[in-house]
Amino acid sequence: MSATEANFSKSTVLVVDDDATFRGTLAEAVHAWGYRALEASTLAETLAIVDRQRPSAVLLDVKLPDGSGISVLDQLKKRSPELVIIIITGYVTHNDAFEAGVRHAYGYVTKPIDQAQVRSMLDKALKGSTARWKEAAGVRERRLGSDPRRGRPQRRTTVPLGNLIVTAMKLLGLGYKEVVSESERLARLNNNADMRIGKSTLGNIISGSIRQPGTAKLDSLRIILNLARSDMDAAVGLQPERRFAEQLEMNRARTHEVPFDAVTRHRRIKIPFLRDDANLDATQFLEGSVKQWAHIEVEYLGAIYPPHLCYVVVGDADTNGGPLAPPGSRLLVNKLLNKVHPAGNVSFYERELFYVMTPSGLTCVYVEMLPDEKILLIPHPASGKFREEFRRDEVSIIGQVVGVVYSAS
Repeated sequence: MSATEANFSKSTVLVVDDDATFRGTLAEAVHAWGYRALEASTLAETLAIVDRQRPSAVLLDVKLPDGSGISVLDQLKKRSPELVIIIITGYVTHNDAFEAGVRHAYGYVTKPIDQAQVRSMLDKALKGSTARWKEAAGVRERRLGSDPRRGRPQRRTTVPLGNLIVTAMKLLGLGYKEVVSESERLARLNNNADMRIGKSTLGNIISGSIRQPGTAKLDSLRIILNLARSDMDAAVGLQPERRFAEQLEMNRARTHEVPFDAVTRHRRIKIPFLRDDANLDATQFLEGSVKQWAHIEVEYLGAIYPPHLCYVVVGDADTNGGPLAPPGSRLLVNKLLNKVHPAGNVSFYERELFYVMTPSGLTCVYVEMLPDEKILLIPHPASGKFREEFRRDEVSIIGQVVGVVYSAS
């Protein structure tokens, strides 16, 4: 072993935390920074490893199964006066005991930790051990002809979802404890245990060990951290902006409506907020009456006033609309227009085409009301289908077709 490699071997960092996933993730990061990493989950293990291995630094969690990390700071300093101690805590109360303990430590960081901050503190405290290791690693690679891209991959600071959560927690001043507590409250409020997020689960989501959290847990995080659903979808790798187009392209045997959330989610409209002295009864420029413009997601407006427009894909087996709305075409339906007017001698090209729920399923068809409380469904003459007569309570007229986009095929 060279002198440089010997220096690196002395730069040992002990990671102490009772959460195995959090501890392992941080230990792996420490190793990637160029230090030798050791792990401990209790105070007893910590003291034993310090006596036996003589690490250069300890990343010490406050809350451990057999006591507080603060309580052993004095013992650690007596065992190894030069030991660098960085405290990791989920929530800083700034009470007397914590403040007294910190005076024995090099510093502290709060969870969810900023790995860049921890690395900077370690590098500064250990006076360039990382730089010496990198130089030694370079010499070793050149001597052995190894490919620096091979070997164990280095983790990024956080995965996209973890970075989103960490940023939001910092902005709101929340620690792990508060997020867990709020998730428990939401779980009770909604009678849904899946909305609860444990401390270790939160750490796993942030570290990326859990790559696709359940919907209930994502809803909890969105509510607690004031996050936009579109941002969370993007962070977990979804592409919500493509969902609407993809669902419109999905052909099926039966006619079907595109779900409401696929149409509205992640779509925004621009709404004006008028000045207090604006008078719309008088003719004036709108821009001069507007105090400011706001972009509001359609999804939230839909909760106040359900949208009356919907999108429908005509099924491969539904030929009732004939050449005007053939199978595979996409329809825009206005649900406010659901009243059937007398047809008289109007041609099929001038009559209203309706989106209708029948006992056999959804279809797009022409409709006539009969005087004996019956309803007549009339397929287009070119469809090859026969007319059908139903009681009025057997058929629901959902809306009128107001637009058609024909399939490219």
